[in-house]
Amino acid sequence: MKNKITVLLLAILLISITSCKKDDDLNSNPVITLKTGGNYTVDNQLVPLGGKILFGVKATNGGAIITYLKIQRIADGNVITEKDQGVYLKDSLDMDFIFNKSTATQEIWRFLVMNSNRDSAVTTLTINRGTGSSYGEIYYYPSLKIGLQQNTTFPNYVDLHNGNLYTKTNVTGHEVDIDLVGFFYITGGKNSPTLCCPGYTGSSSVTAADRYPEIEPWTTKHLTLYDYFSSDNNLVNISAFNDAEDDSLLVTSYKPEKVSGLCKYCISGRIIPFKTEDGKYGLVHVLHADTTSTGYMELEIKVQI
Repeated sequence: MKNKITVLLLAILLISITSCKKDDDLNSNPVITLKTGGNYTVDNQLVPLGGKILFGVKATNGGAIITYLKIQRIADGNVITEKDQGVYLKDSLDMDFIFNKSTATQEIWRFLVMNSNRDSAVTTLTINRGTGSSYGEIYYYPSLKIGLQQNTTFPNYVDLHNGNLYTKTNVTGHEVDIDLVGFFYITGGKNSPTLCCPGYTGSSSVTAADRYPEIEPWTTKHLTLYDYFSSDNNLVNISAFNDAEDDSLLVTSYKPEKVSGLCKYCISGRIIPFKTEDGKYGLVHVLHADTTSTGYMELEIKVQI
């Protein structure tokens, strides 16, 4: 009888251990790694001032959906959140990101992913400042006139990579090229000529029925991030903008802590730093902005090549 009880207890113990092992396997933590080779930036690399930094981030899900990604730059004692993004990835994460080297002698970069179980993984990388500088050339568009949502005289859509403009009619086939749109609305009791983008998903919807509902079914919707804090506080000097012949001002003006895919109150004279989804920094100078949905905006733009 004792032998039977002993065997039964051992069997229960074995089942319990096996069950725990399976649960552990199903709830293992995500794993995050950085790509190497090619043009990817690696640990302890020397990068000159303004030089391009290319990160390739990969992560496994740890048995649950990946829901969050954060990228931070720690430089001169300041923690700067460069990317703070919600995601919904069932299997894995595989993304590339482009930044530029700051004036700091050393930067520590921190990458974090989290899944729906709130399990997380972190990895870090150090970049040191190299000699010289490596600021690059820019495109300059002195005057782009875009119609607001109910304007049929001017084009509505902008490809910031080459300055091409598209109407609501001929944008078909160019959806993957669009970075910027504009619309007018009243918010906070104030008139607001507004810059936006196809990838914006906030409450002031770009795809509203009286704005750009045709964007809704697009399979690719680029998210351009506007530095609204610098715009609201007039942090970019017009003389500096006029004198900019390389991308140094474009890179240093962009403050990633307070950015959005929508920038309100883009009145005449405002200068708005921005960053495209593929990592190009730029500046928009508003030359003209109507305060009606049938009006237009005139933009002067400088953007990295």
